[in-house]
Amino acid sequence: MTKRKLFKTITLALSIALLTPFANKVQAKEDGSSINIVSQAAIVMDYDTGEIIYEKNANEKKFLASTTKLMTSLLFAEHNKKTDTITYTESAKIQPPYTLDSEKMKPYGKSFKVGDTLSADIVMKGLLLFSGNDAAYMISDAVGGSKEGFAKMMNDRAKQLGLDNTHFENPNGLPEKSSDGKEHDVNYSTAYELALLTKAAYENDWVKETVQLHNADVILPGNTRVKLENRNTELGKNGNIGGKTGITDEAGTCFSGVYERNGKKYLAAVLKSDRNSDSKRFEDIDAIMDYSENANREVYKKSGEEVGTAELQYKMFKFFGPTKTITAPIVLKEDVMLYNNSINNNEAVINVNSEENDAWKVASEDSTKLTVSVKQFSTDVKGKVDVSTGSLIKANIIPYIALLAVVIIAIVLVLAIVKMIKNSGKKKRKSYKRRRY
Repeated sequence: MTKRKLFKTITLALSIALLTPFANKVQAKEDGSSINIVSQAAIVMDYDTGEIIYEKNANEKKFLASTTKLMTSLLFAEHNKKTDTITYTESAKIQPPYTLDSEKMKPYGKSFKVGDTLSADIVMKGLLLFSGNDAAYMISDAVGGSKEGFAKMMNDRAKQLGLDNTHFENPNGLPEKSSDGKEHDVNYSTAYELALLTKAAYENDWVKETVQLHNADVILPGNTRVKLENRNTELGKNGNIGGKTGITDEAGTCFSGVYERNGKKYLAAVLKSDRNSDSKRFEDIDAIMDYSENANREVYKKSGEEVGTAELQYKMFKFFGPTKTITAPIVLKEDVMLYNNSINNNEAVINVNSEENDAWKVASEDSTKLTVSVKQFSTDVKGKVDVSTGSLIKANIIPYIALLAVVIIAIVLVLAIVKMIKNSGKKKRKSYKRRRY
């Protein structure tokens, strides 16, 4: 080998060695697997369609902490007006920090008294901006009559929203004492269902305008003016236009919010992030948002691929005869495009979007509409129930031949009978002429 060839070989080998890891990293990033986040569960969804763009353990149940207050705020907004008067109750008074009472009043040498009142608008701001645990109990007592009554309303509303893996026992997400005498978190959901809850809450005008505030000046009992600052320090950054934080020892740090980038809206949530770092949850959510903003759909199923079967019925002679059943393959007439993640890959279902099951009619159609569904997202694609008039005839060729033979025999018999009748008529006429002459 010449020195020149040796140099080219070494250069090529070095280029491959240097570029291969980069190529692998880019390939891995296509499905988000290269994103290294601390949060144990996370999701990014298209706000308008519900399509899942990125997910990590998004079906796993995790504790909610104060993201619980999104449901509390939704029920509050659905049952009350801003101008309503809400009473400070005993159950609100005994709540641990953060509370409007302890954190916002005592610096002024004051304290809430049971029986004090606030406008519903101030209570909502205390709930969503300051994340007041006592504000949550003011709401639960006002709307549900008690913690237990309100928890039932929360769970009923969750079912209405299709949140089957979500459960609430209190309005603020704090731990409660269990049978072992220790405190444990009780409210849980999944990253996917928390994102759906976030959308439902955000679409309420009162909730939406509240979570969009960076801070609010309010008047508390004793004519004390205080500023409530939004604990969502991500607000206004990296496309964040609203959301709710949460933190407990068991839940870690959490966040669920709404984002808007380049005219497109997203839902994003992280659960069980670093308990000791308030900023880590936001670093995680920014990372998955950056990925999702630039992610592209990939081919999930190719055109021409069989994606299922359809049971069709038909009468053997189209309009009459015995009814028969045929199983026909469903074939795609265009590529199915989805974002590459485990939920889409494992849960996508393709169904015929038609109730037509007459094989003769289906055979005459050039294409049929198929529906691709993943959880609450769905989209239509073109497909074909692969059955033809020729295949139906072929499947019944023996009965058709037999019928044709019967028809031919019948025709022959009819012609023979007609001929016999004609011949008989001729003989009668000849006999009549002979007798006449």
